[in-house]
Amino acid sequence: MKDRTEGSAGGRTGGRLVRTAYTLFLGLLLALFVGLGVATVHPGPEEPAPPPAIAAARESRELAPEEQQQWAAYEREREAWEDGSMRHSRDVGVIALAASVVLLAVSLAVERRRPVLAHGVLLGGLLTMLHSVVRTLISQDTVAAFAVVTVALAVMLYLGYRRFVDRPTEAGDRWGPTPVVVSDNGKHPTRR
Repeated sequence: MKDRTEGSAGGRTGGRLVRTAYTLFLGLLLALFVGLGVATVHPGPEEPAPPPAIAAARESRELAPEEQQQWAAYEREREAWEDGSMRHSRDVGVIALAASVVLLAVSLAVERRRPVLAHGVLLGGLLTMLHSVVRTLISQDTVAAFAVVTVALAVMLYLGYRRFVDRPTEAGDRWGPTPVVVSDNGKHPTRR
């Protein structure tokens, strides 16, 4: 993509700075968009509040039998909420993983035509993938965490190969390792 600020020597540095800032900002906004979107569509369970009178009384005196029963009921609600919260974290991790794979696929699809946009979407996908792995680890579900980390690793290996090894040729018409041109004249390998 042609840099539109090539007219002046100082413009090139400013153009790079603006592109870098745009890439970072786009990546952060995409990750926030996915995180907030998942939280909006799939909200977590609401945390139960302890009975205020019993919580205050518990700090200053021994609870009466009826108060102890109320406190035990609150603790059961709290345990159920913790279990629901763990399941919710697992679900959010899986949903965020799917969203990150979509973002990374979009970044690969537009990288040849719009590299700055592709880099921003790539960063957003990577941040979303990090969010996915962290949320799945929070769930303490080792099977789900292993599955998410396995998919994340496979996607990262493929993405790394596509981005850094399997680059387009000089003509940009096909993908693959850059071929080595052997010179007939013995002077320079790119001249024939």
